[in-house]
Amino acid sequence: MNDKDIPLANSKVRYKTLLIEEDYAVSQTTVLPGGETEWHHHTNVRDRFVVVQGVLTVETKTGASVVTRRVDDHYTVEPCVIHHVRNETSDDVVYINIQSGGERDIVLA
Repeated sequence: MNDKDIPLANSKVRYKTLLIEEDYAVSQTTVLPGGETEWHHHTNVRDRFVVVQGVLTVETKTGASVVTRRVDDHYTVEPCVIHHVRNETSDDVVYINIQSGGERDIVLA
């Protein structure tokens, strides 16, 4: 999956793939103020977010969970859990995402 082919990307969400191996992928995502991804899930992979700058809001439809994570915090979204991320602050948010567990995909909700 090419960074430009990610259906979640919009002008306020920027993806950069750092590493792709057979069993996992590592990417960096920058979410500008007011930016958010579409609601989606992954069939096989889990997302592990590690915040390296700013405050990230992660929302899931499982239990209507909304959490915020700050620098050095992490959050894991299991396969098939519908979720999205957003930036509710006036500063950029940057997080590293590690995906593992199977073939990478994005299923829009």
